[in-house]
Amino acid sequence: MSLISAIQTYIKAYTSLKSGAPVWVDYLGSSPVEYSIVPLPGTRVLESYITGATLRVYPFAFQSMESTADDLERLGTQGFFEAFADWLEQQTENGDLPILGAGQTADSIEAAGWGYLFQQGESETGVYQIQCALQYKQEPLEEESSS
Repeated sequence: MSLISAIQTYIKAYTSLKSGAPVWVDYLGSSPVEYSIVPLPGTRVLESYITGATLRVYPFAFQSMESTADDLERLGTQGFFEAFADWLEQQTENGDLPILGAGQTADSIEAAGWGYLFQQGESETGVYQIQCALQYKQEPLEEESSS
């Protein structure tokens, strides 16, 4: 299982997502409400251990296409992202983390900042996003024996 797939599955379990709204990867439609998980550039390996294991981070943005037609909707969206950040923090504290692939164990998943209006559309919609990070341990890959 890829890291982005594990994150997508995990975020789909967030009960405050709008019912029936899709959670895409690297794609966001133009109609409210849709969500997307977008990988971000950044450091990959934080620490290397003598055992060959590594502590790694997978930075990503969680985005949503939302209506920006009035102040009440914009305030609601900001509240959604605050609650999402709190949910990630609580999930980490509870040890309820994404299930990763073989040799990988999640340590934490967290918001790296606040949700914000990332891109205002030409209509009364906009893309909101919050930057997040999954921190995990990677066991050393087994070397294939050569003949």
